[in-house]
Amino acid sequence: MKKFIYKVICTSLPIIFALVAVNYFGDAARLFDAGYEGKMAEIVIRNSYVTNISNYDERAFQHESITRMKNTPNTVVIGSSRTMLITTDYFPSETLFNNSVSGASIEDLIAIYQMYKERNYFPKKIIIGIDPWTFNENNGQSRWKSVESYYLQFHDKTLTTSIANNRFQKYEQLLSLSYFQPSIKNIFKKISRTSDPVPTKEKYNTTGTKLTDGSLVYGVDYRNASQDEINRKIANYTIGNIYSIEKFDEISKKIWKEFQEMISDMKNHSISIELFLAPYAPSVYNTISKKYPMVLETEKVIREYSQLENINIYGSFNPFELNMNESNFYDGMHCREKGIATIMGSEL
Repeated sequence: MKKFIYKVICTSLPIIFALVAVNYFGDAARLFDAGYEGKMAEIVIRNSYVTNISNYDERAFQHESITRMKNTPNTVVIGSSRTMLITTDYFPSETLFNNSVSGASIEDLIAIYQMYKERNYFPKKIIIGIDPWTFNENNGQSRWKSVESYYLQFHDKTLTTSIANNRFQKYEQLLSLSYFQPSIKNIFKKISRTSDPVPTKEKYNTTGTKLTDGSLVYGVDYRNASQDEINRKIANYTIGNIYSIEKFDEISKKIWKEFQEMISDMKNHSISIELFLAPYAPSVYNTISKKYPMVLETEKVIREYSQLENINIYGSFNPFELNMNESNFYDGMHCREKGIATIMGSEL
């Protein structure tokens, strides 16, 4: 029996070691590559675009960028992927930095604002992206956990032991067979350093590119998709659950309170505030307006609040209000550059 156990151990250990080694060094989702976002930020802050970027922690990139800033931007954008295309071009006489992150929730908005606050960096203006899911407590967003400490610091709280322990969950991936498959493909790129972020002066590249103002230019495949491909993406968007607005039964009192606290804190630091509402593609909006009335209610409440607080609003969830059609979109919920230009040129 002892010999059998010994053989099992001797056989298993090399396999386990190989699994851990590939998952750690291949690291398809960059769970263990703490320096990747720093390399990106260093390139951007040194006034170059950065491309050849993928699978990085967008929240960590915002932290690394803000940490490296020498001066406070005049204008800061915080929001989701739906605000990532807002660039300095719309504010030519100002310095702007776009700190948008995919799937932004109220926790992200607060955490990124807190990063500036801790450096005593207070922009003259902050443009806040309001999404259809912002006030949905069941939005399913959890990526903000990587900047949770900043969110809690805004509320003068600290990480509890149970929350802190959750940060070690990533190490479970070291023994994951599903993580092994993409990691073994990535390990050769890492060895050859072909996966490193690359500085460039070219705005349009094969992969996504972060500009010096933090805004995004999509990669060639996404950027050059035909209208037929885009129409298919739009049609598929409403098949099954719609992104982050399922179980949206009411505007969360908790999130609304946090939103107001954030706005109040910004105003106390003499920051001018503007809100940005990106539309859905027309056919998507038609579906949502019938099946998800809380999305429409969110815009109504935001407009009433903004009027009371004297806050300007760009855009609308409703594309018809903006005279936009499918040609203004990359997919069901992301505007093309000309869509963003329409919104920025039509302040409501």
